[in-house]
Amino acid sequence: MASNKNKREIRFVLTDEDYSSFGRYRILYTAGGRKLVNRQRVTYLICGICIAALFTVFHVDRNFTILAYIIAAVVGIGGTVFAERMVLKQQSDAIKKSQDSIERVHPDENVITLGDDFLVTDAGEDHQEFDYKDIKLIDLTDDAIYVWMSDTMIMPIPRHAFRSMDEMKASYTFIREKVKEKGGHVDDEE
Repeated sequence: MASNKNKREIRFVLTDEDYSSFGRYRILYTAGGRKLVNRQRVTYLICGICIAALFTVFHVDRNFTILAYIIAAVVGIGGTVFAERMVLKQQSDAIKKSQDSIERVHPDENVITLGDDFLVTDAGEDHQEFDYKDIKLIDLTDDAIYVWMSDTMIMPIPRHAFRSMDEMKASYTFIREKVKEKGGHVDDEE
């Protein structure tokens, strides 16, 4: 039987800022998020090229053609440069629109229990246990600890769940040590 002498409980309710921070993290630091930004960049570049090609093939008034080339350059270059910022803005707007809707994940209090053998999450009626060795990645930012349960399931533990940044770092270190202890793999970079 597993002992729970080192059991720690972390309680929090996710706020709008937590959802925004998680969305930013997901877009900036996950393969799916980077793919989304890169797809947006390619889309703007293709649009710019198509606008320029359209007015190159079909001749119209010279001034209008020059204006079309300027628009093509703004769309192609500007869209490519600002794609990340636009995706982050779209994500932020979507979070604001999802307030008070069923799209929200776990509006109840979340309880994360860091035991000796398992990381346990409880939110409302949702109860899940994760073996530390199965955790894929643990990431610490100024906003939260992000625990990757799989390549697509990321659990945020926000900073406001802790009394201080030192306590947050201690929990992060505890999880990393448990993953290593149980035979899991984590990067040695901190």
